Amino acid sequence: MSSLQNDTVTDCPGLDAVEILDCTLRDGSYAVNFQFTESTISKVLKGLEAAGIRLIELGHGLGLNAAEALAKPSSVSDEQCFEIAVDSLAKANWGMFCIPGIAKLTHLRNAAAAGMGFVRVGVEITDVSPAREFIELSKELGLRSFANLMKTNVLGIDGVAEAAKQCQKFGAEGVYLVDSVGGFLPSEVDALFRYVSRYVSVPLGFHGHDNLGLANANALAAANAGAQYVDATLDGIGRGAGNTTTEVLGAILWRETTHPRYEYRALSRLSETVIRPLARLRDDRTYQLVGGLTQTHSSFFPLITKCAMAKGVDVFDLMGAVAQRNKVNPSEELITNVASDLVSESYALGSAAFSS
Repeated sequence: MSSLQNDTVTDCPGLDAVEILDCTLRDGSYAVNFQFTESTISKVLKGLEAAGIRLIELGHGLGLNAAEALAKPSSVSDEQCFEIAVDSLAKANWGMFCIPGIAKLTHLRNAAAAGMGFVRVGVEITDVSPAREFIELSKELGLRSFANLMKTNVLGIDGVAEAAKQCQKFGAEGVYLVDSVGGFLPSEVDALFRYVSRYVSVPLGFHGHDNLGLANANALAAANAGAQYVDATLDGIGRGAGNTTTEVLGAILWRETTHPRYEYRALSRLSETVIRPLARLRDDRTYQLVGGLTQTHSSFFPLITKCAMAKGVDVFDLMGAVAQRNKVNPSEELITNVASDLVSESYALGSAAFSS
């Protein structure tokens, strides 16, 4: 998205308007195979609230009903999460992620009845239409509703703006632009948020991943460019390479804002004592790095690896070649065909070298 870098600067509300939405207990659940305990959930909720965080997301990484719909069990059910949040929080609003198709409207109603304050409706940016009925219902239920545009990187800047406009028409009170593959540079994030903010009147949010080690820098770039909401997790825990780090972002905002809201030392202690000791799934740095560079979502790593092994090609060469064809949702057939093409190209190059 290098074409974004020279976009014209627009007026922004400034860092004092930025609000951290902590999703340690949702995105971070990927890193522990969805096995956060009730004790950990309660400690994190109470600690975040005490440190000034007022928007806290919890539950299964893939949102409401994911444990049942996708057979990816978690230690604590959605219903148990509701109860723990109600018992643990007095000032902060708690919310859940919601992917249409995984969740049904009934699940949204149940969460709202249990006391949920906000919902983030996650849809792939190439088709935001499934978000409509969930956003409309969430407003009827009195929830603060956000649209979460996953895989924002797969569209050009005009496509991103159009998707955000559609979600605003659905009634979303905020629209998140999501660097699902951790592949953006700060200059690209800056230009993207300044551009999209021209076309929507609702606040924008940023959710970043750390594949290139830039999640914190990208979060700051988004905030300086007008993002009102920024996602973060304690110790940067999250899917794949992880996320923007709550305690780091809190410290930056403490230094750079007129009226600091977040107790970064308390956040650091919470991160150090509760999150860092947790056993986590192993993360392959090379996969994450190449994924960020090729803008390949980590959910496709297993399938690409399988096809690479079957065809005897380099998995990272295949990852890059597949990304050139389809970054959104490459099928096994497409990946296999691309792998076959790599084999043919390699054979052709070898034959040419031999004949010369």
